[in-house]
Amino acid sequence: MDTEKLLKDLRDKIDELVDKARDASEEVREEMEETIEALKKQREKLEEKMVDFKTKNEPKIDEAKHHLKTAAEEIGKAFEKLFKKGPSAEEEK
Repeated sequence: MDTEKLLKDLRDKIDELVDKARDASEEVREEMEETIEALKKQREKLEEKMVDFKTKNEPKIDEAKHHLKTAAEEIGKAFEKLFKKGPSAEEEK
């Protein structure tokens, strides 16, 4: 699941609880509000961790993608050379 979608779903669920709390009795509403605040704090911590992880690892992910692309191109060239017929196959690199 995409992290942005996950965070949006969490926000939506919390908003649903807020709406339900409005219609609840005062005692239930107070309890729900405490739960909602705890959920909001947990969501905020999760968002911070996800942003931190993405910030720290994005350069590594981009570098890995670059190396994978380069490797795929090299493999493609090797297959072309391997399956190419004629004397020019040895000359190409």
